[in-house]
Amino acid sequence: FRLDGTTVDVELYCHPLLLGDKKVIQTYVRDITVKKESETRQKEIIKQINELSTTLVPLLEGIAVLPLVGSIDEERANQLLMAVPVKVQTQNVNCLIIDFSGIYTLNSIVTEHLFKINSVMSLLGVQCILTGLRPELSRSAVQLGINLDSTRTMATVKNALHFLGITSSK
Repeated sequence: FRLDGTTVDVELYCHPLLLGDKKVIQTYVRDITVKKESETRQKEIIKQINELSTTLVPLLEGIAVLPLVGSIDEERANQLLMAVPVKVQTQNVNCLIIDFSGIYTLNSIVTEHLFKINSVMSLLGVQCILTGLRPELSRSAVQLGINLDSTRTMATVKNALHFLGITSSK
């Protein structure tokens, strides 16, 4: 507690010392309120960025792209797993192109979460096309025993659009 009675976040450091021939403990109390507030703001900013990164980009009626970009940790992968099915239903998407080309770092737990999105979409009756799978991500999926036999995979979003019969006017 501060002198005015308000609570404060602190770090406490205790160090044993010899003062003459007596053993004593020197204690430091440091106010970390500003540090905690900064961490809270940073977490909120990361949460907002992650919410933006789960944006489905509508292309045509019933078709959308989920571009996955950057580094995905377990928390972000779980957020994708929770948010994407809801967004797919609210946007009436019946074909979702999940583009992995912007993903650079993954671990096996994150890979498993990302491929679970495909399984959930299948249960919802949404066709998924996976694009931009890098060799290391493909190996990780095989090592995890993820079955993609019934999932369409393509090299690029452009290939997926051509498969769906959408061609450019050029």
